[in-house]
Amino acid sequence: MRIAIVSVLVVVVGAGMALANPIIAENIYIDFDPPNYEHRIDPVPYTPFDAYIMVETFFDGPGFTAISFGLSLTPGMSSSTVFEILLPGYVVVGQYETGITITSTDCITADMQPMPIAVLHCLYTGLPGDIEVTYHPDYPGWIVLCDDSLQVFCVLSHGGVGKAPLGGDCGGNPVEDVSWGAIKALYR
Repeated sequence: MRIAIVSVLVVVVGAGMALANPIIAENIYIDFDPPNYEHRIDPVPYTPFDAYIMVETFFDGPGFTAISFGLSLTPGMSSSTVFEILLPGYVVVGQYETGITITSTDCITADMQPMPIAVLHCLYTGLPGDIEVTYHPDYPGWIVLCDDSLQVFCVLSHGGVGKAPLGGDCGGNPVEDVSWGAIKALYR
Protein backbone atom coordinates (compact mmCIF):
# COMPACT_ATOMS: atom_id res chain seq x y z
CA MET A 1 0.00 0.00 0.00
CA ARG A 2 2.83 2.42 0.85
CA ILE A 3 4.49 1.66 -2.47
CA ALA A 4 1.26 2.48 -4.32
CA ILE A 5 0.79 5.77 -2.46
CA VAL A 6 4.43 6.77 -2.97
CA SER A 7 4.23 5.93 -6.68
CA VAL A 8 1.07 8.06 -7.02
CA LEU A 9 2.80 11.01 -5.37
CA VAL A 10 5.91 10.57 -7.53
CA VAL A 11 3.77 10.62 -10.69
CA VAL A 12 1.83 13.67 -9.53
CA VAL A 13 4.92 15.60 -8.40
CA GLY A 14 6.91 14.53 -11.46
CA ALA A 15 4.11 15.67 -13.73
CA GLY A 16 4.20 19.02 -11.95
CA MET A 17 6.99 20.13 -14.23
CA ALA A 18 4.39 20.44 -16.98
CA LEU A 19 2.40 22.91 -14.87
CA ALA A 20 4.44 25.84 -16.16
CA ASN A 21 2.17 26.18 -19.21
CA PRO A 22 -1.02 24.23 -18.50
CA ILE A 23 -3.80 23.85 -21.04
CA ILE A 24 -7.26 23.79 -19.52
CA ALA A 25 -9.03 21.05 -21.45
CA GLU A 26 -10.98 19.33 -18.69
CA ASN A 27 -13.75 20.29 -16.35
CA ILE A 28 -15.18 18.90 -13.14
CA TYR A 29 -18.72 19.47 -11.91
CA ILE A 30 -21.52 18.23 -9.68
CA ASP A 31 -24.37 16.37 -11.41
CA PHE A 32 -27.46 15.05 -9.65
CA ASP A 33 -28.66 13.03 -12.68
CA PRO A 34 -25.64 12.06 -14.79
CA PRO A 35 -24.99 12.56 -17.63
CA ASN A 36 -27.78 15.15 -17.89
CA TYR A 37 -25.90 18.14 -16.43
CA GLU A 38 -28.42 18.60 -13.60
CA HIS A 39 -26.62 20.93 -11.19
CA ARG A 40 -29.64 21.52 -8.93
CA ILE A 41 -31.78 19.19 -6.88
CA ASP A 42 -34.82 19.96 -4.73
CA PRO A 43 -35.27 16.97 -2.43
CA VAL A 44 -38.00 16.64 0.17
CA PRO A 45 -36.56 17.19 3.68
CA TYR A 46 -35.22 14.04 5.36
CA THR A 47 -34.86 12.13 2.10
CA PRO A 48 -31.61 10.83 0.58
CA PHE A 49 -30.04 12.16 -2.60
CA ASP A 50 -26.84 11.50 -4.53
CA ALA A 51 -24.41 14.12 -5.86
CA TYR A 52 -22.03 12.78 -8.52
CA ILE A 53 -18.61 14.32 -9.07
CA MET A 54 -18.14 14.25 -12.83
CA VAL A 55 -15.06 14.79 -15.03
CA GLU A 56 -15.14 15.55 -18.72
CA THR A 57 -12.30 16.17 -21.18
CA PHE A 58 -12.53 18.08 -24.44
CA PHE A 59 -9.72 16.66 -26.51
CA ASP A 60 -8.86 13.42 -28.24
CA GLY A 61 -5.88 12.89 -25.98
CA PRO A 62 -4.83 9.93 -23.92
CA GLY A 63 -7.48 10.17 -21.16
CA PHE A 64 -6.67 10.54 -17.47
CA THR A 65 -5.59 8.39 -14.53
CA ALA A 66 -5.48 10.76 -11.53
CA ILE A 67 -7.22 13.87 -10.27
CA SER A 68 -6.85 16.07 -7.17
CA PHE A 69 -9.72 18.13 -5.76
CA GLY A 70 -11.77 18.83 -2.64
CA LEU A 71 -15.43 19.25 -1.71
CA SER A 72 -17.16 21.70 0.60
CA LEU A 73 -20.74 21.28 1.83
CA THR A 74 -22.93 23.90 3.47
CA PRO A 75 -22.92 23.03 7.20
CA GLY A 76 -26.23 21.50 8.34
CA MET A 77 -27.49 20.75 4.82
CA SER A 78 -26.97 17.00 5.17
CA SER A 79 -27.27 15.00 8.38
CA SER A 80 -25.32 12.09 6.91
CA THR A 81 -22.75 12.11 4.11
CA VAL A 82 -20.97 9.08 2.65
CA PHE A 83 -18.26 9.53 -0.01
CA GLU A 84 -17.92 6.66 -2.50
CA ILE A 85 -15.25 6.43 -5.23
CA LEU A 86 -16.44 5.06 -8.58
CA LEU A 87 -13.17 4.76 -10.52
CA PRO A 88 -11.94 1.23 -11.21
CA GLY A 89 -8.97 -0.02 -9.17
CA TYR A 90 -8.45 3.22 -7.31
CA VAL A 91 -5.83 4.45 -4.86
CA VAL A 92 -6.73 7.38 -2.60
CA VAL A 93 -4.57 9.92 -0.80
CA GLY A 94 -6.34 12.38 1.51
CA GLN A 95 -9.94 13.19 2.41
CA TYR A 96 -12.53 14.91 0.26
CA GLU A 97 -13.06 17.67 2.85
CA THR A 98 -9.41 18.76 2.91
CA GLY A 99 -8.08 17.66 -0.48
CA ILE A 100 -8.09 14.24 -2.11
CA THR A 101 -6.11 12.65 -4.92
CA ILE A 102 -7.75 9.68 -6.64
CA THR A 103 -5.75 7.50 -9.01
CA SER A 104 -7.23 4.76 -11.18
CA THR A 105 -5.45 1.67 -12.45
CA ASP A 106 -7.32 2.16 -15.74
CA CYS A 107 -6.98 4.97 -18.24
CA ILE A 108 -10.28 6.89 -18.36
CA THR A 109 -10.61 7.69 -22.07
CA ALA A 110 -12.87 10.12 -23.94
CA ASP A 111 -15.33 7.36 -24.92
CA MET A 112 -16.02 6.76 -21.20
CA GLN A 113 -16.94 10.39 -20.50
CA PRO A 114 -18.45 12.32 -18.89
CA MET A 115 -17.17 10.06 -16.12
CA PRO A 116 -18.58 9.91 -12.60
CA ILE A 117 -15.45 9.61 -10.46
CA ALA A 118 -17.19 9.67 -7.08
CA VAL A 119 -20.58 10.15 -5.45
CA LEU A 120 -21.73 11.77 -2.22
CA HIS A 121 -24.68 9.98 -0.64
CA CYS A 122 -26.48 12.61 1.45
CA LEU A 123 -29.55 12.89 3.68
CA TYR A 124 -31.21 16.28 3.16
CA THR A 125 -32.20 18.15 6.33
CA GLY A 126 -34.30 20.81 4.61
CA LEU A 127 -31.60 23.52 4.84
CA PRO A 128 -30.75 24.74 1.30
CA GLY A 129 -27.07 24.79 0.50
CA ASP A 130 -24.21 24.08 -1.85
CA ILE A 131 -21.89 21.24 -2.71
CA GLU A 132 -18.82 23.06 -3.95
CA VAL A 133 -15.88 21.55 -5.82
CA THR A 134 -12.73 23.08 -4.35
CA TYR A 135 -9.11 22.93 -5.39
CA HIS A 136 -6.68 20.64 -3.61
CA PRO A 137 -4.36 22.78 -1.43
CA ASP A 138 -1.17 21.12 -2.72
CA TYR A 139 -2.20 20.08 -6.27
CA PRO A 140 -4.77 22.73 -7.34
CA GLY A 141 -6.74 21.66 -10.39
CA TRP A 142 -4.34 18.88 -11.31
CA ILE A 143 -5.41 16.05 -13.55
CA VAL A 144 -2.77 13.53 -14.66
CA LEU A 145 -3.23 12.15 -18.15
CA CYS A 146 -2.51 8.57 -19.18
CA ASP A 147 0.74 9.66 -20.86
CA ASP A 148 1.86 11.11 -17.46
CA SER A 149 1.48 14.70 -18.64
CA LEU A 150 -0.33 17.19 -16.45
CA GLN A 151 -3.38 19.30 -17.25
CA VAL A 152 -5.42 21.72 -15.15
CA PHE A 153 -9.18 21.42 -14.82
CA CYS A 154 -11.75 24.13 -14.21
CA VAL A 155 -15.01 23.85 -12.28
CA LEU A 156 -17.98 23.91 -14.66
CA SER A 157 -20.64 24.09 -11.93
CA HIS A 158 -21.11 23.41 -8.26
CA GLY A 159 -24.24 21.68 -6.97
CA GLY A 160 -27.23 23.51 -5.56
CA VAL A 161 -29.42 21.66 -3.05
CA GLY A 162 -32.80 23.36 -2.66
CA LYS A 163 -31.37 26.45 -4.40
CA ALA A 164 -29.71 27.57 -7.60
CA PRO A 165 -26.16 26.24 -8.01
CA LEU A 166 -23.12 28.47 -7.83
CA GLY A 167 -21.37 28.95 -11.14
CA GLY A 168 -17.94 27.54 -11.74
CA ASP A 169 -14.73 29.14 -12.94
CA CYS A 170 -14.62 27.74 -16.49
CA GLY A 171 -15.66 31.13 -17.76
CA GLY A 172 -18.19 31.97 -20.34
CA ASN A 173 -18.51 34.08 -23.39
CA PRO A 174 -16.42 37.24 -22.83
CA VAL A 175 -18.54 39.14 -25.35
CA GLU A 176 -21.08 41.61 -24.00
CA ASP A 177 -24.66 40.59 -24.85
CA VAL A 178 -26.15 43.42 -26.97
CA SER A 179 -28.62 43.68 -29.81
CA TRP A 180 -27.62 43.83 -33.47
CA GLY A 181 -29.13 47.32 -33.66
CA ALA A 182 -26.81 48.52 -30.88
CA ILE A 183 -23.80 47.17 -32.76
CA LYS A 184 -24.86 48.88 -36.01
CA ALA A 185 -25.34 52.15 -34.11
CA LEU A 186 -21.65 52.11 -33.17
CA TYR A 187 -20.70 52.56 -36.85
CA ARG A 188 -23.21 55.28 -37.89
